[in-house]
Order: sequence, then C-alpha cells, then structure tokens
Amino acid sequence: MKTLTTLCLVLIVAFSAYSQDQIIKKTGDVINCKVTELGAEEVKYYYDGNDKLIFGIDNALVARVEFGTGEVVEIQKNTFDDPAYYSDQSKNALKVNFLSPLFGTTEFVYEKSLKPGRSWETALGIVGLGNDLEDIDPRGVYGKFAYKFMRDPDYYMHKMHYSHILKGGYIAPEIALRYMSYDDYSYNYYYDSSGYYHSSSSSERDSQVTLAIMLKFGKQWVFDDAFLVDIYWGVGYGFGADDYEGLPYGFIVAPDDFPIALTSGLRIGWVFGK
Repeated sequence: MKTLTTLCLVLIVAFSAYSQDQIIKKTGDVINCKVTELGAEEVKYYYDGNDKLIFGIDNALVARVEFGTGEVVEIQKNTFDDPAYYSDQSKNALKVNFLSPLFGTTEFVYEKSLKPGRSWETALGIVGLGNDLEDIDPRGVYGKFAYKFMRDPDYYMHKMHYSHILKGGYIAPEIALRYMSYDDYSYNYYYDSSGYYHSSSSSERDSQVTLAIMLKFGKQWVFDDAFLVDIYWGVGYGFGADDYEGLPYGFIVAPDDFPIALTSGLRIGWVFGK
C-alpha cells in the first residue's frame, strides 16, 4: 500500500512539474511558473502554490513562453517587424529617375519589399536617351542593384510601426555596372612659321566599361499608398575609368589614380501589389 501511495505522489509531482509553464528569457534563464497573461508590454505569472502574488516581466526581456500544454509563443521584439500592420499596403514600386534625362540618360527602377525594414531594387538605365551635354554622342546601358535597410528609430514605443512599408530613411549597399561608347576628341594647338596660332580637332569612337560599389543614403516618401518620391546620394569605389573627365551617366567614376565613385538622384514612381 505504501509503495502505491509513493508511486501516486511521484506521478502527481512529475505531472505538476511537467504542466508548469516556462518563461525563457533572452539571456537563456528560465522561470518555471504559471503564466496568467501575455500582455502588450509584459508577461504576468505566479509561482506554483502562491497564486495570490502576481509577478510581471517586460516583454523586451523575454524570448518565448513555453506552456505546459506544449504550446510555444514567441514574444515579438517590436511592432515594426509585424507584417500584419502592412497587410493592406502595396509592396512593390516602379520608379523613374526624374532628372536623369537632363544628364543624358533615362533610368527605370523596380523595388520590392521583402519584409518590414528590408527591400531590394534594381535599375536599368539607357545612356544617350536624354540631353547630350558633352556633345559626345553617348550610347550604352547600365544596371544597378541595391539592398535597402530602412532606418528604425533610436528607441521604441508601444505599437510603433512604419507608416508605410516602403517609406522611411534608408541605407543601401549598391553595385552598378555601365557600358557605353562615345566620341573621344583630341585637340591640336600650334603656331605656324609666320607666328599665327592654329588649332584643330579630331575624334574617334571610344568605349568604356565601369564598375562601382557604393554605399547609398536616402529617404523615401509614400503618399496615399499610390505615389512615391525617393531622393538619395551615394559614395564608394569605382573601377575602369580612363583619363577622360566626365561621363556622368547613371553614376560618376573618377580615374584610377583616385578611384572614387559618386551617385545621386531624385526618383518618382507608383506603388502597387498588396
């Protein structure tokens, strides 16, 4: 009889321990307890055998809650990452570089949101489809790819989130590649035997392939989930430029003795696709 009683007590204790909830802190520490409430700001709980004394722990300190039933609830870090806030917003954008035709190119851009705070974009530029400032008859194409990280605030408040999933300040690593041909002019200045000054020029068709790896900074605004404005500038390293000064088509790459690359732009566009 004593053996049966002892076995029952062991089973009861074991079942009680098994049915306890566990709060797993981000530090890895475990609180064995009974959870009473998963609130917006804290998890409330009490220790077994003392249900009159309720404790609370800040959600920011909790990684997850494991209930005795086997259910596991991950505690959300902040509402910025909750896709439910953006379920009715457009996740894609088509843009054009508004001022690029003034500098000899026409640029088209597609951006896609991956998740809150992250998106990628790719651009295709047609060199020569615009104003020929240098009078060099430029012809070519360039492509860009960037991965955007939207800026989070310096601190979080309850239920804060992006007003639009594509809106906000950002930083974006970008790689750009350009091929183009152009008229390369050479000039000759001399004095003849009579002391008169003369000049002449000639041109030949030249080509150039340039690569730029840049870090881009910008801010994007979205209006009425329909129209957007994106302004940015960037700096980085460029490769492939010769001694020709200029070629500001899509981005600028300085000669190899100081291989800096620069970019900037003002894009406008339309958002679509929920």
